[in-house]
Amino acid sequence: MRKAKILSLIVAVLMIVTALAACTTPSRNTSTQPTTAPTQTDKPGDTASGDKKLEPITFTMFVAGPGDPPPKDNKVIKKIQEMTGVTIEFEFLVGDMDQKVGIMIASGDYPDLIGAGQARGRFLNARAFAALDDLLPKYPNLWRHYEPFLDRLRSISTDKKIYILDIWGREYWLNDGQDHFYYGDYNGPAFWIQKDVLAWDNYPMPTKLDDFFDLLERYYKAHPTIDGQPTLPFEVHSQDWRSFCLKNAPQHLIGGRNEGDVVVDPETLKVEIYQNKWYAKEYYKKLNEAFKKGLIHPETFTRNYDEYLKVISQGRVLAMFDQHWNFQQGEDVLVAEKKYERTYVPIGVSLDGTPMPYNRYKSDGIIGGNGMGISIKCKDIERALQFMDTLLTEEVHRLMYWGIEGEDYYVDENGRYRRTEEQRNNFADPDWRLANSGAVLGDQFPKLEGRYSNGNSCSAGTQPEERQEGQSEYDRNFYAKYGFVTKSDFLPMGKDPGYPEVWSIFSTMEEDNIAKVVFDQITDLQNRYLPGVIMAEDFEKAWEEYVKRYESVDYPALEAEVERQIRERMVNY
Repeated sequence: MRKAKILSLIVAVLMIVTALAACTTPSRNTSTQPTTAPTQTDKPGDTASGDKKLEPITFTMFVAGPGDPPPKDNKVIKKIQEMTGVTIEFEFLVGDMDQKVGIMIASGDYPDLIGAGQARGRFLNARAFAALDDLLPKYPNLWRHYEPFLDRLRSISTDKKIYILDIWGREYWLNDGQDHFYYGDYNGPAFWIQKDVLAWDNYPMPTKLDDFFDLLERYYKAHPTIDGQPTLPFEVHSQDWRSFCLKNAPQHLIGGRNEGDVVVDPETLKVEIYQNKWYAKEYYKKLNEAFKKGLIHPETFTRNYDEYLKVISQGRVLAMFDQHWNFQQGEDVLVAEKKYERTYVPIGVSLDGTPMPYNRYKSDGIIGGNGMGISIKCKDIERALQFMDTLLTEEVHRLMYWGIEGEDYYVDENGRYRRTEEQRNNFADPDWRLANSGAVLGDQFPKLEGRYSNGNSCSAGTQPEERQEGQSEYDRNFYAKYGFVTKSDFLPMGKDPGYPEVWSIFSTMEEDNIAKVVFDQITDLQNRYLPGVIMAEDFEKAWEEYVKRYESVDYPALEAEVERQIRERMVNY
């Protein structure tokens, strides 16, 4: 508790900050807004360690996902380097993630920073990250960003310390957090279908699973090739951790949320594995029928991720179940080539035709575990935090996401950030974006979401005017046929189920946790058997064999542990 006698205002402020750093435990009712935090700074380097801001330093960073490092002459990143003195040397994942991470952990040869991604659980279990609890309060922008969600950050570690800083999720609104309308396009899971397929059939809305595949079949018969190459009606990506494209559709067909390998009853919080249930059988039976009709090519099950993106970028893939962020790189090529008719919209497909939202309500903040960490081998932890603190200033954030004023965007007479058609075309080109924007930094580090203090959106993609004017004429006309404005309108907004995202639990379990052991077992079973089930001559026999092996695994132990962790995390949700 605070002492009664305070000699000065400065001392009082310091005591408040210290007390909050030590004992803040936000509840669900208060988690969207900070209690008390250091004043936000908006000048690069204006932090507790600002005197070091221009001393040159290079940090190495491993990202557990595909990507390309920016060229050294990238104008925005060079400008940020001049402001901060910091250079980031990126290493993106090439090849198998488990193998790469395993070698790194075995050797203890860690980079300074780790974009942990789906490997966060393995790095946590290996004690690869430095604890940040005592340091965060020194950096005002980081503190403002994370302070309302400290317990969520701690919830993923067994010792309840902060090791991973979420890079997505903290939203800023103008009206004290009550404006929950989100301007960004939907980026999550769905059955995605090419616009041209819908346009060809006079703009239907095939929400029933049978109708969805019937449309694909009819279009395929009419268009066996696209741009001289064989059409691929339905892709089922099934490689490495991205096998969620193979596994996760059944939960959505009955109205489940994007939880990963389980469905959760929002009323009782009862957790249930679904891959051996009747609705999963119905889905894979439909895929089996589609395979026998030639709508699913057998090579879909052996394509690696790069090959998957390639066939999408060729405009040959009519539809797939996937998360938009997972295939966006392929779609970006189509946009750059102005093949808008070959890009995709999400459809809320279900078994009975009832439109499904396929998403939960936009999160009100950090969920815990979805981000990056500073390794125990980092050459200067405080300097790394100072750099991240600077990225959260509006000045630098604008550089990363809007670019340089006058070159990459302009400010209109109403103070709104806008782009010319040429500027929009530049940012639509992935090669130009890599060479000229700060997107690489923005994608891997903590960031602002929502709106700046002046009311402009934190990215052009969520600026209402830009979303409207930045659309191609094709897209505007296409959406108008449905009475829509963007692809987000194809899915009804889901309701917040009232419990934390479950998928983060799976990726942060201790290796010796029985639930983790079972999870690995059923994941292996699904990846090995489900492609065979889909391609089986005798579906019933293949399904029976799959279920028999599935039920030999102690999956009730997984269900019980996930439910326990959900209830535990509810305290801080």
